[in-house]
Order: sequence, then C-alpha cells, then structure tokens
Amino acid sequence: MQYWFHKRPSGIIGILILVLSISNLYGQYRDRMRVIFENEGRDTDVSIVRKDDVVYASLEAFADLLGVRHVTNPRNKKTVLRVGSQLIKVTARNPFVMVDNDVYQLALETFDVEGSIYVPLALFLEAIGECFPAEFDLDQGSRILRIDRSRINITGVEIEEKDNGSLIRLVTTHDFKSSDIAASVNRGWLYVTVHGGLIDSVQIASEKQMGIVKKIEPYQFEESAYISFLLDGEIVDHQVYVEEGEIVVSLRSPKGSSTKPVQPSNDGRERWLIDKIVIDPGHGGKDPGGVGPSGLKEKDVNLDIAKRVRDLLKKKLDVDVLLTRQDDRFLELNERTQFANSHGAKLFISIHANINKVRTVRGFSTYVMGAGKNKQAIEVAEKENSVIELEDSDEVYKQYTDVRYIMNAIAQSSYLKESQEFASMINENMRRKTKLSKFGKGIYQAPFYVLIGAAMPRVLVETAFLSNRHEERLLRTRSFKQKVAEAIYESIQEFKEKCEKGIGHE
Repeated sequence: MQYWFHKRPSGIIGILILVLSISNLYGQYRDRMRVIFENEGRDTDVSIVRKDDVVYASLEAFADLLGVRHVTNPRNKKTVLRVGSQLIKVTARNPFVMVDNDVYQLALETFDVEGSIYVPLALFLEAIGECFPAEFDLDQGSRILRIDRSRINITGVEIEEKDNGSLIRLVTTHDFKSSDIAASVNRGWLYVTVHGGLIDSVQIASEKQMGIVKKIEPYQFEESAYISFLLDGEIVDHQVYVEEGEIVVSLRSPKGSSTKPVQPSNDGRERWLIDKIVIDPGHGGKDPGGVGPSGLKEKDVNLDIAKRVRDLLKKKLDVDVLLTRQDDRFLELNERTQFANSHGAKLFISIHANINKVRTVRGFSTYVMGAGKNKQAIEVAEKENSVIELEDSDEVYKQYTDVRYIMNAIAQSSYLKESQEFASMINENMRRKTKLSKFGKGIYQAPFYVLIGAAMPRVLVETAFLSNRHEERLLRTRSFKQKVAEAIYESIQEFKEKCEKGIGHE
C-alpha cells in the first residue's frame, strides 16, 4: 500500500499523521490512475482512493482533466461543476448528485479526504457521464481511464463584427447540411439547433463573449446540439450558411444602411428551394392507428392518401417525393423525422385520420409543433404519441417529456412561421376540395413527437374522423381520398411558389 501526502512528515508527528490517515480512510488507500486521451497522443495520472476494488476519484481532479470549471465549499463539503450550461452538484457522504433540477442516486456514497470530494468514478460516469463532452472507458482493475473526445464535431465559436451586423461562426469538424441547421431569434436570444451535432460544451461555454454576444449557453441532447446566444442589441434579420468547417449565422442590425444580409461566401438561398418533399403515412404494421366502427384502419387510409399525393406531385411538379413507408410496415416516430432530415427534405407532411370518444365529432384539422395550449390539440397529440408504447425502446423519447426540452425545441425552430403558413393553406384547400367543416378554429399547436427534430417546415394533417360513421364511409371511397390528396397537393404547390418567389426562383 502507498500513502500520498502534499509534504513528507517526519518523526513522531509523521507517525501520528500516518495513523490518523489510516483511521480516517477506514480501509481505503491512496493509489494512482493512468488517464489516456484517445487520439490526442497524451496521457497523465491522477491520485485516486481505492476501497473494495472500487476506484474513487477526486471530483476536482476529474474536472481539471476535462477543463471544467468548479468550486468547492469546504464548510458544507459541496462541489459544483459547471459543464456548459449545466450545474452538477455533489455533496460529501451523500449518494445523490444533482444536475440542474434532476437528481441521480449513486449506489455508493461520496466522501471527502483532505478537503476534496471523492466519487465512485464508475458509478458517477454511468449516472451522468453524458453531461460531459467525451466518452469514457474505465478499467478499475488496471486503474486506467480512457477519454475519447473524437466524436465532438462542434468545437468552438468565433464572433466577427461587420459594419451592418455580426457573423457568428460555429467551428465544426463535420460538414453539416443546411437541412441539419435551424436558427431563430426570440426576445433577445439567438437559438441555433444542429441536428446530429455533438458539442464541446465546456469549451464553448468558456468562449470569450464579444460584440453583440453577451452570453453563450450550450445544451447537448441525444439527437441534437443547441446553442443559445444572449444578444446585446436589436436584430432585423438573420441568415444561416453552411461552409466547409463551419456553420455561419449572420445577424443584421438596424445600424447598417445596407438592406443586404451580412454574408460570407454562400447566400443560402437553396434553403427555400422546395425541391424535395417527404410524405409520412402515419402508423403502419403492428400499429393500426385508429379503427372505425366498421373496422377501417387508419394505417391503410393514411398510406392510400400519401401515395395519391406522391403521384400528383410527380406528375405535376418538378420535385423529388419520398414516402417514409411505402407498404404496411411499422416505423418508430423518430425514424420518420430522421428519414426526412437525412434525405435533405424541404417540407414534411405527416398524414393521419382522427378518432374521438364522441362519435358525432367530425371535420379535418392541421397541427404544427408547439407547446399545446388547447385541450383538444393536446388530446390528439397524446393519441399520436402513444405509438411509442409499441416501440422496442422509449429511451429516445424520455427527454421529450421535459417541458424545458419541448420549449427549447419550439423556440429554436426557425420554421414555425412557415409551418403555420403551410398549415393555413391546407386548411383552406381541404375546406374547398372536401366540403368538410374544420374541427375547431385556426391552426393547432401541440407537442407531436413525430414533428420534433424535423429541420424543415412540417405539418401534421388529420384528414377526417374515423370514429364518425359518416366520415369513415367517406374515407373508404376513392373519390374522397383523391380530394384530400388534391387539397394537400395544391397546398404544397402554393407554398412552393410563395417560397421560391421570395428567392427569385420562378
């Protein structure tokens, strides 16, 4: 066994200190752990404490390894780490770890030695390792910790001031597509969403703020990276450009006399060229969706209408059209938006048919991504979201139940306005073509899982009520389904013309 001290004691005092140290550690003893930074060509070693073959590491030393800011209060024996925008709070002799307002329980307690808090490292990493911008591989037997930060693809922020605004550059090691990025400005904040982004939250949170940027708050979620910028000044316009090795957000301020956006080399106009459309027939396979009084299944109606929309688009518009499913197969909700994002879609339409416990309820309705302020809209979202009960794992959706996550996803979507415009067009064309009344008023907002994460304007359409006997009969007929398809097609055509007129593409 080895014992490590800041200073080597001697004589009787040294013997007393040694005895006290052994007594305080109760069978624990000091050792060293090798730390290897994969793909970086460097390694180091840190002091640890071992007890019953469990490695305990100093929280402060672990934070220093990753460059994480931390502070320890010796009075209450508590250490707080700031990882990006998250606060991690650990207390000595307490198995509970707090990450912001979330509580995680470790199977073993922490303890303090000489003013430092020690955590059972394997359990600590298992519980909250995802909070850190790295992957960890700990071998407790050989006392080796491997840290891999190679998957990080957003590594820094650069801010450049111009005469008529500012450029915010996200430095990347991966070439993202325009469809991966969404940006919006709301109440003095710029929100940037990068689908597939893995952010070095420690580095970015510590970036020096300058010019228009007063504060940077990065968040990492399972599918996307989110970066919020608190702005000092009014913004009249913003644009997003994707270039090699960076994502550029241009912010135009009122002080510039030019009406042109602050531009790097690419003008980003292809973002509004509606040349690829994804149609999503809801449900499928083991998930029938709603079932009408006479047994008509929603999954079959949705697929039929989706194919009719596809055929109209291929025949009449110069666009690529893709269906998330072309036969009776089961797709998980997140797979549908991932399909749209991976294919660079410019528009996403999820087609459904409604049901209600009250059989007399009737009409069509349209929905966009939102928090859900209407009871009826929330009930429809809950019905559609319940599909996850049939999925093999609902792990990916756990964060979706977090109100903060939902509000952040909504705020950071730069396509809400366009989605509402498109939904309004569908409402008008559905009313005119099908002669059905609209269910409720206006356009509903609700937290549909199938709409979260889609980096494009996206709308969910409930074409009619299967639970209503009259409308179920309509949904059985080819003529009615064709009218619904024509209404959606004409709305797409109208939306495409409006978007492309704005970029001078006619």
